[in-house]
Amino acid sequence: MPVIAVLLLASVFIFGKEDALRSGTISIDADTINLTTDQKITNPQFSGLTNLGDSFILKAIEAMPDSPSPEKIDLIGPSLEFDALQGVGFKISSKNGSVNFIKQSAELNGNVYIDMTNGYKAISEKIQLNLKLGNLIAPNSVEASGPYGKIIAGSMELFKDFDNKTSQVSGNLNFSDGVTLIYLPSTVK
Repeated sequence: MPVIAVLLLASVFIFGKEDALRSGTISIDADTINLTTDQKITNPQFSGLTNLGDSFILKAIEAMPDSPSPEKIDLIGPSLEFDALQGVGFKISSKNGSVNFIKQSAELNGNVYIDMTNGYKAISEKIQLNLKLGNLIAPNSVEASGPYGKIIAGSMELFKDFDNKTSQVSGNLNFSDGVTLIYLPSTVK
């Protein structure tokens, strides 16, 4: 019996065909090569705290790190929830984005929707976030609507100030670069 097993094993090497992959008979397409070399994380979630103790959670459908020890991570379908202890908090969603943990920053682009806790909702093509400070900048055109009407501007900035004298934090929402304000006063009762 052992002799037959040895003969069968030897026949694989003696009578075996050429390796189709090494001989070039089988070719691998570019998509398959990319799948074997690119890293991808499905449904990632990153969370942290700003210097002032505000919490944030950044989620995405997919994340693609730029290296095994990533500096930048590209995001597909990102959403961010920023919970402010004081001041304005917000929820954001967009088509694409990236996060840089070394710089503690994120950039979201492609139909960026911003829902702020002060009642305003805004849309822009791109926003930049400073995750260390909890600041948000929409450097391009932005359209916002809220409790007092509608604002159209060339840019928007949501930032926090810390007053060392009073130890108070204040949130500020600034619109600039050609601001159009449509004021809708509340009805008198």
